[in-house]
Amino acid sequence: MSAQPEPRRTIDVRGLLVGLLAAAVFVGCLAVVVVNQQTVGWPNLAAMLGALAALIAMLALYNRRFR
Repeated sequence: MSAQPEPRRTIDVRGLLVGLLAAAVFVGCLAVVVVNQQTVGWPNLAAMLGALAALIAMLALYNRRFR
C-alpha cells in the first residue's frame, strides 16, 4: 500500500495582507490618540477624533462579518 501524501496547506495571501494592514492602521490610530492626548489645541483634538472615527469604522467592518 502506498501512503497518501497530506494535502499542502495554502496560505491565504489576501487575508494575510488585509490582516496586516488592519493591524498597522490600528497601531497607527492608537499612536495618534496617545501622542495627541498629551497636547492641547483644536488641531490635536481633530486628529484624535479622526483616529477614533477610524477605529470605530474598523470595529464596524469587523462586526459586519458576524452579523
